[in-house]
Amino acid sequence: MASCFTPEDPSLGLLLHCVRLGLIRHLEHALEADGFGLNFTQFRALKYLSQCTSMTPSELARVLDHDAGALTRMLDRLQDKGYVRRKPRDDDRRIVDVALTEAGRTLWNAIRVTADRVGAFAVRDLEQAEREQLFALLTRVRQTLEGGSPEKIA
Repeated sequence: MASCFTPEDPSLGLLLHCVRLGLIRHLEHALEADGFGLNFTQFRALKYLSQCTSMTPSELARVLDHDAGALTRMLDRLQDKGYVRRKPRDDDRRIVDVALTEAGRTLWNAIRVTADRVGAFAVRDLEQAEREQLFALLTRVRQTLEGGSPEKIA
């Protein structure tokens, strides 16, 4: 596979994009090899749902940056497999919450091991101090971008 980043034309956005694509490719391969049969978007949905009691489909679509119609089809597939459940709220039946089932939580715990293995592979050529520095620097970049509005860029 040809690299999409060249040192002659350094671009933070392009480099991060290439790293993301590589992680996705390796994660999807590992999820398939480990018999989970999940794609990256399904993995992310399960990850977000594992971090909260429940969320609405629109909240999940927003955090995944995913089309609502496609999200509905994905949730249908995850529900058919028994990993998520949809439940109308008691106080407002127009609102539906999505949550992991017990089988979904068990699945998440298993696929998290696969994801951790892929993450470890990605940084295997870095010393521990370099890994810590990489995470610290990327965290600072994320905080800068989350803390400022695009209009502030001059």
